[in-house]
Amino acid sequence: MDRYNHYTVEDFVWDVFFRQWVLSPTRETDIAWNEWAENNPEKSDAIQQARSIVLSMRLNEPEISEPEIREVINRTLSRVRTHSPEFAPNEEPVKRPFYRAMWLQVAASVAFLMLSAWIGYSFYNKREAKQSGEYTYADAGKDLLLVEKVNTTSANMLVSLSDGSKITLSPKGRIRYPEQFVDAKREVYLEGEAFFEISKDPDHPFFVYAHGLITKVLGTSFRIKAYELSDEVTVEVKTGRVSVFAQSDPDVVEKASNRELEGVVLNPNQKIIYTREEVRMIKTLVEKPEIVLPKTEVPQFEFEDTPVSEAFVSIGKAYGIDILFDEELLKGCPLTATLDNQTLHEKLTIICKAVEASYEILDGQVVIHSKGCRN
Repeated sequence: MDRYNHYTVEDFVWDVFFRQWVLSPTRETDIAWNEWAENNPEKSDAIQQARSIVLSMRLNEPEISEPEIREVINRTLSRVRTHSPEFAPNEEPVKRPFYRAMWLQVAASVAFLMLSAWIGYSFYNKREAKQSGEYTYADAGKDLLLVEKVNTTSANMLVSLSDGSKITLSPKGRIRYPEQFVDAKREVYLEGEAFFEISKDPDHPFFVYAHGLITKVLGTSFRIKAYELSDEVTVEVKTGRVSVFAQSDPDVVEKASNRELEGVVLNPNQKIIYTREEVRMIKTLVEKPEIVLPKTEVPQFEFEDTPVSEAFVSIGKAYGIDILFDEELLKGCPLTATLDNQTLHEKLTIICKAVEASYEILDGQVVIHSKGCRN
């Protein structure tokens, strides 16, 4: 994060990674920014001012069409030329009120951001049809021959990749991938919804690019929803672990090339909700968590005068989910219940009612709130 050493307040305000941290912090982004702030105390005032501005403005960058982009840019530049002394070198500079100067800076920044986004989007999506189902896509200055599959049916479509990975493409889904993986990274591009079952290959991590969100895996199964008309992209993990990060992340190159998982890490039954307009990530649980233990290892969930702490540990292990609680408060709380056929949320609700507690989902974990049980 050395790039931030020379940032001004305005630079922080318009930085996507900074806004993501302010609007939707995670443990990973908190650690990164807090460590950087400790190492750069001279930037403390700038960070606090930028945070206040971001929180008050709730910045949004709406998607607009190419003609609208041109119109906004031309109009903005025209106003800047009219009001800014930089465009009138032969005239005596006129002092402007602070809010006028700030408006010009913000307007110019908006125009620049929208122009950059439009250029990047146009460049990334330009392609030339070669033959049925195959296209050439521009990628980092080189042409890659990618196969494209579009599911125009009302049933799921199975797509098999050269590495043995399998993709179940939902109706209206679109997937692009190389016929053979020849680079160090296995990369595919998704629009719509698909379920991935990725073959393990630690030397060749697998990447899924979906509407601004990158999912990095070594070998696991997960689902991604990235519909063109939706502002949200979701990643739900079934088995294994994945790492997700925004393409706008300033450390995206390091996170993509590092063999260790970085970014926001998801475990089984966890999901991330990425809001494209606000560049926000929310980590939570999937709607219906499933047991991840092999059938031979699944407990019966039959408790009779069992310490409730043991019940939480048993359930958390079965679902692969961290259940956080105060063991000192709950150590004297017995539980008698049979919870074989209930969903995870039903199990938690029943247990909490029995011991006068409550629970919430926070950052992909279950947090138990309790004042202790009555004797």
